[in-house]
Amino acid sequence: MCEARYPLKTKKRVDYELFKRALELVNRKEHLTEEGLAKIVSIKASMNRGLSEELKVAFPNTLTVPIPVVENQEIKDPY
Repeated sequence: MCEARYPLKTKKRVDYELFKRALELVNRKEHLTEEGLAKIVSIKASMNRGLSEELKVAFPNTLTVPIPVVENQEIKDPY
């Protein structure tokens, strides 16, 4: 309901879409394998603040995933 009235825009929308991808992996229990965990870390690397120093050390060969494109980034004037 709120999404239609107050849709996410720009970087927040991108981070939300990436978070959804990671959550889907967890729901399918893919995070329990090394490959699935690496996918989640790659998604995290593409998000807002990227990887923490601890994660960079633990996963040194992590590549970022392609960032989703957000169409219509115009913020409408509520007045």
